[in-house]
Amino acid sequence: MVFIKRYLLIFLIAFVFKTQAQDPLFTSNQQSLLYLNPSFAGSNGFMRYQSVYRNQWPSLSSSYITFYNSFDAYIKRIKGGVALCYLNDNQANGTLITQRLDLTYAQHFELLDKKLKIVPSIQITYLQKNIDATKLTFGSQIYQQNHIEITSSKKINVDFSSGLLLNYKHFYFGASVFHFNQPDEGLLGFSKLPARLSLFASYNLLLSEKTVLHFYGRYEKQQQFCFYQLGINAVFFKHLIVGAGYKYSNSAFTNLGYKNNYFTLQAGYELYYSTIGNGTFFSYELTASFNLRSKEQRKILTDFEKW
Repeated sequence: MVFIKRYLLIFLIAFVFKTQAQDPLFTSNQQSLLYLNPSFAGSNGFMRYQSVYRNQWPSLSSSYITFYNSFDAYIKRIKGGVALCYLNDNQANGTLITQRLDLTYAQHFELLDKKLKIVPSIQITYLQKNIDATKLTFGSQIYQQNHIEITSSKKINVDFSSGLLLNYKHFYFGASVFHFNQPDEGLLGFSKLPARLSLFASYNLLLSEKTVLHFYGRYEKQQQFCFYQLGINAVFFKHLIVGAGYKYSNSAFTNLGYKNNYFTLQAGYELYYSTIGNGTFFSYELTASFNLRSKEQRKILTDFEKW
């Protein structure tokens, strides 16, 4: 087991230096809607705050921790949504830290007596990467043995993304292209941030005033990396959230939470089976959100995408 941990930790560091970066991805899509698609800005009709904490493979000394916050609001006068989001991604105990601040605008178009919504969006991002070379002198001294020359300890960029959301009654389909300008984020020389294509679809089945089922699927592609996720969520008794699903590469997850008219709390657990030494690893996510809507809207059990 010690060998497996050391191997994976070295692999993580090698990934940081030898390949182009991939974006961190959250399992709790309904609690990180703006990260899933910027067109969700303003989708709840008024104001919303969402926060996600993800700890990936904590058995490896908490080597990969991501924290995400988003605030969005719907502006009725212009029929548009605005959002401000912040992400902090910490790899290998501070060896590589990525921070991003997103500003988003989404224009809401309503057709067919407001049954169909079409929402295009644009997102501009301040992106910063920092590397601490002093943290690369552990394990097998990979930093010294390979004579890695760090040309810069910090890289700052402006990044652009866009999204499109289609919503007909309780069905949702979305597509996004992140980093379409592919800025140079290289700390060891020139290295483009690969564009990421994101697709998702979901359907909310309202069984009663207190019960709803939420079916969803998601696909992501960034350079040679492909990711897919299938899952189901349910709300029972109007407050209890239970969910489960499957992710790419032998990974299953489950989540449990509580919601009321104003806030939602949720915890998710993910189990991953690795072929490296036949090891099993886990990750977890903690999420919280605050949702402010009109008095009449608060009375009804709404879609997961409007939380």
